[in-house]
Amino acid sequence: MVSDTAGQPDSPLVDRWTALDRGWQALALGLGVVAVHAAGQVAGVF
Repeated sequence: MVSDTAGQPDSPLVDRWTALDRGWQALALGLGVVAVHAAGQVAGVF
């Protein structure tokens, strides 16, 4: 979808995410993967 404000984030969450540097983004994504994996193990999926 193309918006009239090209280059502008669509939501406050996107704005916050893009404001983080790559190190914090990598940490957040890594913790998210670990959390999903742990939840899957508890549920018996993984």
